[in-house]
Amino acid sequence: MDQLDILKEKWQSQDTDYPQYNAAQIKELLAKKSTSIVKWLLIIAIIEFAVMSGLNFLYTVIGEPDAATQELMHSNFFIVITVIHIIAVVYFLYLFYRNYKNISATQPSRSLMKNIIKTRRTMKWYIWYNIIGGFISGLMTTVYMLNYHPLIIDLMASGKMDGHETLFYVLAFLFMVVFYIVLLGLLYLFYMLIYGILLKRLQNNYEELKRMEV
Repeated sequence: MDQLDILKEKWQSQDTDYPQYNAAQIKELLAKKSTSIVKWLLIIAIIEFAVMSGLNFLYTVIGEPDAATQELMHSNFFIVITVIHIIAVVYFLYLFYRNYKNISATQPSRSLMKNIIKTRRTMKWYIWYNIIGGFISGLMTTVYMLNYHPLIIDLMASGKMDGHETLFYVLAFLFMVVFYIVLLGLLYLFYMLIYGILLKRLQNNYEELKRMEV
């Protein structure tokens, strides 16, 4: 049982052996716990961004991508997508930091509840940005590679697909759609495991504050 549960139990207890804890003390501890949760959300998001950026850098430097992949990575399309992604993630990190600063033990309960809701909403936007953005980027990359990858070009030039070009492109595209759905589904489960636990605790704090306001 953590400190908050102990305080809540004593606060609700009718046993005169315990000192009486008022609502303000409970709210203060809820605010501190909420601040700690938001701090961890920020830290995990920064670690995630750093790890993914590091993996991309290592793949570019020592992964020896093929010529088609290198051409894609140096294309205007890829550069624009990368810049947009970096700007979006940095913006989300700024929002997490601002939410962290806004949640404090001294603010009124209603302001604290409002900031908890705002933090949960921001994190949900961040998760869905990564899921939907990853799906769209994956499909755009698939279309690019189907049109410009040397293996695809050679296959079409060989005549083996004569009369079946459309079927090939449709099946290849559908296969990649299924692949990205499965991959991003696993990413969503990962987010729910990592961020979901913290968001659930934040929601519990909100519900507790809401009950105390009634």
